[in-house]
Amino acid sequence: MADIGTVAQLKRLLLGPERDLGIDDLSAVQQNILYAATLLSSGQGPIETDSIRNHEFLKPVARSTFFKAIKELVDAGYLRHGDGAQRSRYLLTERVKGL
Repeated sequence: MADIGTVAQLKRLLLGPERDLGIDDLSAVQQNILYAATLLSSGQGPIETDSIRNHEFLKPVARSTFFKAIKELVDAGYLRHGDGAQRSRYLLTERVKGL
């Protein structure tokens, strides 16, 4: 069973790669959306908004916070709308794939 000290050390270990990838300036919700979208991505196909929203990383996040963070990630070039959809499907951009 992990204690808070162990979790704190893991968090510190994760901070380095996040900094190296340039995502350390994103909010925790934005990072979790990118992590979930990456795990859910099946290569080239779009990721359904509900799949991202229901991922375990994002369960405790308020709906309005989630959608604000998605919009910010689109505006920043991490995600893009898929298949001409303006909301319901997203694709990882080359910016994320190159990280």
